[in-house]
Amino acid sequence: MLKLQERSYDWALKHIEKYGDTDIFPLPFEFAAIRAYWDSEIKTEITQQNLLNWELRSYRRLLTPKHRYGFRISTQLDPLDSIIFTSLIYEIGQDIENFRIPKDQNIAFSSRFDPDNEGRMYDPNFNWQAFQDHCTDTVQSGDYEYVVVADIADFFPRIYSHPLEQALGEATTKTNHVKALKKCLSQLNGSVSYGIPVGQSASRLLADLVLNDVDRGLISEGLKHCRFVDDFRIFCKSEKEALGALGILANLLFENHGLTLQQHKTRVMTVENFESKILGSERDREINGLSEQFHEILSDVIILNPYDSFDFEELGADVQEQIKRLNLEGILESHLEEAEDIDISLVKFLLKRLTQIGSPDSVDCLLRNINKLYPVLKEVMVYFQTIDIDAYTKNRIGAELLNLCTDSIVGHLEYNRIWILSTFTYNNEWNNNERFTRLFTELTDQYCQRELILAIGRAGLDHWFRSRRRNVSELTPWIKRAFLAGASCLPGDQAQHWYRSIPRLDILDKAITKWAIENRFA
Repeated sequence: MLKLQERSYDWALKHIEKYGDTDIFPLPFEFAAIRAYWDSEIKTEITQQNLLNWELRSYRRLLTPKHRYGFRISTQLDPLDSIIFTSLIYEIGQDIENFRIPKDQNIAFSSRFDPDNEGRMYDPNFNWQAFQDHCTDTVQSGDYEYVVVADIADFFPRIYSHPLEQALGEATTKTNHVKALKKCLSQLNGSVSYGIPVGQSASRLLADLVLNDVDRGLISEGLKHCRFVDDFRIFCKSEKEALGALGILANLLFENHGLTLQQHKTRVMTVENFESKILGSERDREINGLSEQFHEILSDVIILNPYDSFDFEELGADVQEQIKRLNLEGILESHLEEAEDIDISLVKFLLKRLTQIGSPDSVDCLLRNINKLYPVLKEVMVYFQTIDIDAYTKNRIGAELLNLCTDSIVGHLEYNRIWILSTFTYNNEWNNNERFTRLFTELTDQYCQRELILAIGRAGLDHWFRSRRRNVSELTPWIKRAFLAGASCLPGDQAQHWYRSIPRLDILDKAITKWAIENRFA
């Protein structure tokens, strides 16, 4: 039997709410309902579960953009399964960390397990920038002439189950935890024996564990290297040594894990080319410069992490003025108007910062260039949903956003349509209510229909729910939960009476009906 500790579930919920990747597809109400009834009902239910008998609830899997012409398959577990999965990893996380090459050797810079009481899982000092800085220090030491730059092809989806299970068995004595994880991955992967879910924050620790033997193999060959997830860099004294090192890496990956390298991202470079093309590109200098300035301004007012949320209006007038002088809006507009293919890293950085400071000045520029923003549409939608816009402008933007769903390049991808439609699920301020029911008949995929049901509820179109509520038990779980939440717009106590009549509601469904009564959609 395997039952996890209550504190593990408490921590996992906090992690997912603050740091987790549940926002790959928006969950505007499930976690609100879970939080509302966590201590009184839900935690008691899941802590009693024997995870050796854990059967996954319905999950969602969808193409998500990686860059303009590339995609990955992302998986969103049911909210309760996401909490269980994260809790499992949390309880063996320190064992995995102890098994990996120690941090002070500066080999693996990704997903170093170091949880805190606020739900953070990974050491914030080991990140992409620390990886880049270590590479800079290494090549500037003068000890090396060549650098091998290599990246694994389709890493997460191609991780084989057997090597992962073997690594887990070596890393931890908690054999039942390993069995539970094995069963979870088996249910996700079906008949194939490879892949871990992309989109779950806790999955990253498993991915890094898989490559621990590759790191040790390179060390045993006397090679100087470092790694961030599946991005390897090996530092060599000659081209001959570099080509040999590349062969060693390719052989380790294939023999140990059946993995191969991406040809177009793998190369042997001189130190000079590595510094100019990988470490010192114009793009990186621009982003790093902006990031440093932004961080320096905020650190003066004791906001040490510029990624944490803050209220721009509560900052002092002098601090606001310093941020305005960075002219983030101007940089974004200039880049979007001039670039044929946007710099994804730069645009993401600018959108996140503009969202934080609540500046509405980039709205029209973003709408004009929306097709270029295909790979970062999620960040665009978060910007629209967060900033303070007047009612007239919201109405206008709302109409344009709905047009994107049926008549645009960005609207062709279901993932993008989810994020566009989610704008209308939080409140009724975007208007255009008359279009939701028509779109429901046009956009027939389950992802869009879920968001449209929520939007119809926010619009207070109670007649739409009244005519369909008899069939709620026939809906798929994700659609059903949206229908339960949206139907709270039924007038008077109709929703409450109807909820009581529905048979076979599970623990999450019941929490949603209670939460919806207290937080009615219309």
